[in-house]
Amino acid sequence: MINIKPVADDDDDQLYYTMIYLDAKLRNELKIGLDTMSRIFQNLNGVTDDIELQFQDDGEALAYNAAYNTHPAILHGNGPSKIYLNYLANYVSGRWSSTTGCSFCGKKPKLDLTSKKEEEFPLVAVSIFIAKPIPFIEEMLEAFAQLDYPKQKIVLFIYNSQRFSIKTIMDFLAKYGSKYHSKKIINGVSEIGDREARQEALTFASRFNAEFLFILDGDAMLTNAKTLQHLIEASTNYDLGIVAPLLGQPNKMFTNFWGALAPNGYYARSEDYLAIVQQKRKGIWNVPFITTAMLINKEKMKEMKTPYFYDKTLDPDMSFCKWARDHGHFMYVDNQDYHGFLIVSEEFAEIVHTGKAHPEMWEIFENRELWEQRYVHPEYSKQLEEDYEIEQACPDVYDYPLMSERFTKDMIDEMEHYGRWSDGSNKDDRLAGGYENVPTRDIHMNQIGFERQWLYFLDEYVRPLQEKVFLGYYHRVGTYLFL
Repeated sequence: MINIKPVADDDDDQLYYTMIYLDAKLRNELKIGLDTMSRIFQNLNGVTDDIELQFQDDGEALAYNAAYNTHPAILHGNGPSKIYLNYLANYVSGRWSSTTGCSFCGKKPKLDLTSKKEEEFPLVAVSIFIAKPIPFIEEMLEAFAQLDYPKQKIVLFIYNSQRFSIKTIMDFLAKYGSKYHSKKIINGVSEIGDREARQEALTFASRFNAEFLFILDGDAMLTNAKTLQHLIEASTNYDLGIVAPLLGQPNKMFTNFWGALAPNGYYARSEDYLAIVQQKRKGIWNVPFITTAMLINKEKMKEMKTPYFYDKTLDPDMSFCKWARDHGHFMYVDNQDYHGFLIVSEEFAEIVHTGKAHPEMWEIFENRELWEQRYVHPEYSKQLEEDYEIEQACPDVYDYPLMSERFTKDMIDEMEHYGRWSDGSNKDDRLAGGYENVPTRDIHMNQIGFERQWLYFLDEYVRPLQEKVFLGYYHRVGTYLFL
């Protein structure tokens, strides 16, 4: 059939076979028939709405054609349907089962770092990008420093364009900088853009002939010390050129991957997105977009010339992923383990631009876990344990840790930064009536825009202790709203 007439590489293969079928003589000689019910073949282009996944009783995944009630054996995706083909390929052919899960995960046929000495670990280039105002960079960098990976096997690249984070970067380097194999730091240089910096990171990794490049944006909070080892093992053992750890904003469905693409090239929710995010389905998933944290192996790096400039009408991460999709480079997200979360940063720039001395203090709503880590006393949670007896300085006067020392320092600093203290007289224009019965030199929480955060803090952290020691007493009104 393929030799009936010459066919050039750039000829239309579908037209070639169509013309053979339309020739009655050839059709009869070759005994060609049309698979009109998609019992054997399923072309996905234009009909993805008709195709869905079905799981057998034994957990096996099959592609199901709802229009014809058939289970095609061979799937074909071309053009825009390739992304849907990749989605189906995450499950069919025994790759993922609803009863046993991922069929290949956990196997380490090529690399097991637990059996290696530190000097045998592969050299990794780590590139950290802070290209927008992001809260809790200090905690993010400390979490990175605590990764279970020898620092002498890391060449470090840091790009920071934010004045707010310059000192944080310098403090991090003073503490850990000398421990890394080598480093390049671009700190507070606004003339170098995010796109250019990411391209330079690729060059930096190649200069050291690094086996892997691990890219981290400033809002990637890694809490699993084994994440880097895990990704390197997954990349090596399963031939994953580009792989990301699943990271999501706490208690939200916003993550660092997309399960599908809309026709305009932006986000669309895949059928399995929630199951992957909530880890109801665990494995390694071929997806059309990843961002914020990813590992790239040396072989893929060699093919990357200018992926961040591939489409300059898009953000750098979208340009990178579009380049990967258009050039046939698969991207994967790994949710086998919990690796950490995304720091919420969407509205942080507004706080920074108000000129606050410590803008993270306002992040109690958006980044509560990190806010607690920095500003709530480490012994606070013990006080809430049922059998824990809270100390009394004298009858009905309780002494317990509440705020961290960092909170008190930052709050005092914030008030001094604001600097508009009352004059200590009975006249106080901030109050209704303008009279202060017990005058002090103070600043009200609402003057620095902190009243809502302070009331929330009282309700979420003070009230539970109050109700524990004064049984039956319930009080949600905050009255001490000044310093």
